[in-house]
Amino acid sequence: MNYVLVALLSASLFLGGCAANDADNDAESQAENSTTNEKSEPKSEQKENTRVVDSPQAPDDSSLTEVGQTFQDADGSIKLKAVSDYNEKTEIGDVELTISDVKVMKYEPSPDLIDFFHGYSTNEEKFNYVKVRVNVKNTSDETVNFAPVSLLETSDGEKKGYDDDFYLESLYGDFAPGEERIGQLGFVLNETDVENLKSLTIHTSNVFDEQKETITNSKEIAIPF
Repeated sequence: MNYVLVALLSASLFLGGCAANDADNDAESQAENSTTNEKSEPKSEQKENTRVVDSPQAPDDSSLTEVGQTFQDADGSIKLKAVSDYNEKTEIGDVELTISDVKVMKYEPSPDLIDFFHGYSTNEEKFNYVKVRVNVKNTSDETVNFAPVSLLETSDGEKKGYDDDFYLESLYGDFAPGEERIGQLGFVLNETDVENLKSLTIHTSNVFDEQKETITNSKEIAIPF
């Protein structure tokens, strides 16, 4: 009988230990999953809210903050020639336009991009360009048509139209009710002395309705360097 009791007690202790280990493992697994979820959700939200699209036409200039700095990637090499601290919101009727991160850079495209710039530059192997970051939001409950840059003019008098933009991020056209677009515009400067650039002037388009009738007239925005 003693042997039977010992065997039964041993079996009971073994099963109890296994159950306890399984419970501990389950709790640990749940804790790990909970921790992973808690960390991953804010990270995902943050990435979505701050994501910057890397243009296939130009290098990422986000690391360039001081004149003279350079950067190179698969698209080519750039050198910061001028930068403005302008960062302001302008209201054009029901459209909110924020302009920021305005930079002028010297660009040497990679060999596979040279042909792309043939229609933009008088010297597609090496040229200067201005990049403007825009945030466009339609605050109305109607579709509107708008272009954040209808005309860009340098202090030297060089002019660029919206069709000269080579970033091609679809920041023009119809904006649905409440729609917001964030992106960049790039304009090659063939005639401007960027070493002595004093300012840029941006003329927005009018704000149009779906019948292409003007709702609000355009605005002129001066950006100093």
